Amino acid sequence: MTGWFDAVPAHALPAVVALVLVAESGLLIGMLLPAASLVLGMGVLAGLGLVPVPVVALAVAGATVLGAALGHRTAARADSGSSLPTDGRLGRLLPERARETVDRSALAWSGAIGRRPVRVAAMSQFVAGARTLAPRVAAQAGVPLRVMLRGTIPAALLWSWGLVGAGAVAGAALPLLRCSVAAAGIPLVVAATWLLLRRRANAVPA
Repeated sequence: MTGWFDAVPAHALPAVVALVLVAESGLLIGMLLPAASLVLGMGVLAGLGLVPVPVVALAVAGATVLGAALGHRTAARADSGSSLPTDGRLGRLLPERARETVDRSALAWSGAIGRRPVRVAAMSQFVAGARTLAPRVAAQAGVPLRVMLRGTIPAALLWSWGLVGAGAVAGAALPLLRCSVAAAGIPLVVAATWLLLRRRANAVPA
C-alpha cells in the first residue's frame, strides 16, 4: 500500500474504504473507483493483524448496501425519461458517447431486473460497474427499494466476506512466504558459490 493509503491510520482505514464503497454504488462516478481492489487490500491488512477481519467485512457490506440505497433513491427522485438518469450534474460531465453507452447498458439491465429484481440485484453485486448501475436501473424500472435490498444485502455480505477473507489469507501468508524465500535463498547461494569455485578450479591450467 502506497501513497494516500499509507498516510491513513490503520484504525481509520475501514471508514475510508466504506466511504469509497458508498460512492461506488451511490454516485455515477463510482464506476471509476477501484472498490474491489481496496476491499482486497483491507483484507490483506486484516490478515497482518492491523485491523479486525469482522470489522472490515461488516463495514464493507454495510457501506455497499448504503450506497445501493442511495443510488436507488437518487434515480427514483430524478424521474427522468431515460432508463438511467445521466442528465444530472455528474452526468453532464460525461462525454455524449459515454452517456449513450451507459443508457444502452442500462436498457439491457432494465428488462432483466424488472422480471427478476431480487436475483439481478444479488448478481450485480459481483460485477464491477453493475454495483453502480443496478440500483438506478431498479428504481427506473419501478422496483421498490425493499425488494432490491432483498437481493443486495445477502450478496453484499457474501461479497465482502469473500474478498476480505481472501485478502486476509494472503496477508497472513506473507510472513511465511518471506521466511520460505529466505530459507530457499540459502541453498541457492551455497550452490552458486560451489559452481563458481568449481569453474575456477577447472579454469586453472594443469
